[in-house]
Amino acid sequence: PKAAPASVQAPTPQATPAPRAESPFDLRLAGGKAELEALYRSLFHGNLAAWDKLLSLLEDGFEARPADLKQLDERRAAEPRWYTRRDLLAMDVDPAAFAGCPDAMAERLDYLTECGVNFLHVSGCAREALAALAQPCRVRDILLCVNLCAGYLAQPAADSFHSWVEKLLARANSGADALCLGGLSHLSLDMVRLVRLICDLVCPGLLLMGQAPAAFFGSQDKPLCHLLCRGEDDTLWHTLATGDVALLRRETDLTCGQPKEQVWLNRLRGENGLGWALDYDWLHTHTGASQDGHRQYLTQFFTGQFPGSDSRAELCKEGRVCGTTASLCGVEAADYERNDTKLAQAIARDQLIHAWLFTQSGLPMLRSGDEIGQLNDYAFRQDSANGDDARNLFRGPFPWDQAEARKNGDSRQARQFHGLRRLEQLRAAEPAFDLRADVWTFDTGNPHVLGLGRWYEGRKLVALFNFSGDFVTASSPEAGAFEELIYGGHYDELGHVELYPYGFVWLLQH
Repeated sequence: PKAAPASVQAPTPQATPAPRAESPFDLRLAGGKAELEALYRSLFHGNLAAWDKLLSLLEDGFEARPADLKQLDERRAAEPRWYTRRDLLAMDVDPAAFAGCPDAMAERLDYLTECGVNFLHVSGCAREALAALAQPCRVRDILLCVNLCAGYLAQPAADSFHSWVEKLLARANSGADALCLGGLSHLSLDMVRLVRLICDLVCPGLLLMGQAPAAFFGSQDKPLCHLLCRGEDDTLWHTLATGDVALLRRETDLTCGQPKEQVWLNRLRGENGLGWALDYDWLHTHTGASQDGHRQYLTQFFTGQFPGSDSRAELCKEGRVCGTTASLCGVEAADYERNDTKLAQAIARDQLIHAWLFTQSGLPMLRSGDEIGQLNDYAFRQDSANGDDARNLFRGPFPWDQAEARKNGDSRQARQFHGLRRLEQLRAAEPAFDLRADVWTFDTGNPHVLGLGRWYEGRKLVALFNFSGDFVTASSPEAGAFEELIYGGHYDELGHVELYPYGFVWLLQH
């Protein structure tokens, strides 16, 4: 055979490219892909092209996620219950009312830090403003929660779902720590599970929350939302109006029986006012009250039409009662009348219901302005477009001049601000307020006083709440000596505890 020409070279073996290192996304996808694909194909009729597009979308979202957020994801994934800290305090803020515009929110964060707020829920925050707000929040250890409408996913097509996922990932990658899903209760549990799986793959440090029934927590092996908002606490306001704690005790017993893994976000008022959603069957059986009659009484009481009521509120078109917490508690009327006795009692009511809020398990949420006792803003009537919407009573501009008054120790704003801060600080410091605590109610021997117990790791807290305008005495079956956390008193036993009008105590034994 002839030799090969000298000009012909033997082929050079090509080096095999090194395999790409698996990313955290790859590792998480390997563990969750089967369930993700099964859910997706079930919801979108087995569309293979759409499924491939979703995978590309998720991988792109992970690649676009900033390095510092990826590191935060890993830290939070290593401690799955990181958001159940008892020192978390949420506040609901409208950027336009609070700071003039979303872009100016970062300039007001120091005030929120002074308030003890470390979970900030903002509405109407565009992605551009979100990106500018996220880093200043993170520097101050404030978790940032923004809204994302999800209701139209109730009957989605694959393309519209992909578009929605892009919005989700854009908000997550802009620095949001939590997403509040509007219209959550209209979605199927399978759809919410699909959204949760997507977040766990791309941005596992992101929290999902919304207002929906307990079923939207999911199960231990298939979780859905991390946090759920309770509706406005109509029963608490009913108790404030009637002085009878029986219904509130009954509902508290029901919440005490819920799994400790469920983290509720608790608040005094919702964004649409009070609607009097009460257990009227139980009320009728135990008090003889009719639904129509009792709703009328509550509405008249909180709009100041009932004799002796100092509450100030109005009805919106839907018939819901609208007003700020302070005005509902009588602060506005006392201020107007310059009646110091009424003012002291109104502030006591305000502090009482906030103390009740902080004694519950879960994450307490304030509404911006409650910390200084913001009053109803009637200026909205001058706006022809909004003049008939009573919800604007508590949606007006934040009164920064009144907030400055918190620095004057003689002002009512200072009394409310520092009283609230004291409760917040005690709650953050005391292990008995841990989410994992055992919680129960007990008979105090007084129909106006509700008793609540908490126990965690050898520390027992007994709380008594007087919902009447009289000096009363109450008792607790818990034996032994207790120290009072708020006022610093000592009790050798709890057989005869005196309470001021609308007063409360936090009693600790350890």
